[in-house]
Amino acid sequence: MIIKKSKFLLTLILLSSLSLSSQVKIKLSIEDNVDSVYYLLKYKGDKIISTIDSCSNSDNYIIKNKNKYEEGIYVIADKKKNPLLEILIDKDQKFSLKIDNLMDVNTYKVKGCKVTSDYFDIYAKTIHYSLYIKALESEIDYNIDNKNKIDSLSCLLYKYQESKIKKNNSFLNTYIKFIEKIIVPEQIKNDVAKSKNYIMEHYFDEIPLCDRRILNSHLLKNKLDDYFNHIIASESSEYTCDKIDNIIKKVYNCQDVRDYILWNMYSRYFIHDDLKHENTFIHLVDNYFSKLEIENLTPNIRDRIVKRADILRDITIGKSMPNIDYINKNGDTTSLKDIEKENVIVLFYKTDCQKCHKAKRILSLIEDKYKNIEFVTINITDEIANHEIVTRYDIMNVPSIFVLDKERKIITKNIEAEEVELYLTR
Repeated sequence: MIIKKSKFLLTLILLSSLSLSSQVKIKLSIEDNVDSVYYLLKYKGDKIISTIDSCSNSDNYIIKNKNKYEEGIYVIADKKKNPLLEILIDKDQKFSLKIDNLMDVNTYKVKGCKVTSDYFDIYAKTIHYSLYIKALESEIDYNIDNKNKIDSLSCLLYKYQESKIKKNNSFLNTYIKFIEKIIVPEQIKNDVAKSKNYIMEHYFDEIPLCDRRILNSHLLKNKLDDYFNHIIASESSEYTCDKIDNIIKKVYNCQDVRDYILWNMYSRYFIHDDLKHENTFIHLVDNYFSKLEIENLTPNIRDRIVKRADILRDITIGKSMPNIDYINKNGDTTSLKDIEKENVIVLFYKTDCQKCHKAKRILSLIEDKYKNIEFVTINITDEIANHEIVTRYDIMNVPSIFVLDKERKIITKNIEAEEVELYLTR
């Protein structure tokens, strides 16, 4: 639900006499602060991609269409296309919605469509419980009894949401499954480790991932964000890859959903703050992007993706740094393999980069401080001349720093100069 702070009142009223030629017919009435035009916007995965319909004062704010809209979550927006609220549109697309206070979902009253009415009821109840739970969580360190209260509220909310599920193919059923929080079995809920593991392993069990209507909403993105950004964020790359594979197995024959998830994973792990996930990106390429026909994956794009994976697999953490020739402080040409010291710090820089000069000063001080450190600088100002180096070491920004051990394996990379000392052998 997206709501813009405003004092005006928005009412969607279905005309009492509906034309047989219209599958959709909605009238908008705004009591306070009437706008000149209103838009109905459509989601595609997680982006609002297009304007489906509009209405203005000249047509009494009537939105109508001969063809039904695809079921999903839609956005009602003002004349500047700023979102006002979200609305679930199911099979029945002839209904009225009266809102007494745009900021208070409890005042949204629907007539003519039980599904849409339930959607707003569920949303209001979920917000109410979630805010209460969040307040209890903020004070849990001071009141241990809050844990039991949170568990009780979570169960009550879950039971309420489940009570709204009907024995039909309504998109509302799918919506509920996507917003529900997983309930940990009673016998392990007090064991933190077991509870966490249960959630990680069963997070997607009851979610209808193959319902392609979810692509007409932000539901799938929200679920993926919660799982990969929070639930398993601290887990290893191997674990993450296993969970990705499990999800893809569930949707393998639902190609549009599968492809959306793959592109979501691609954008998530193409460049990731946690270097362990370079291996996650390589896994995605090796198992999916190099093999499958994926929407919007052209041969040229595929080739670029595969090439980057091949580059990364040689410079991931723990791999031996590919050898490189450079000019040392004495003006002689030498290479990484000829260095005998315990650690090597490699800095790729450009002469016109102020941050690079600062990094050089810091790293020079570190080299002076430790006798077993060799500090190497590689000037890539002329990227054309140094294209092979830039490509081989996946240099996307400067300064770019690599820290190597005595076997010239990569300890870490792409960190700030101020962090380097934490990774050195003492």
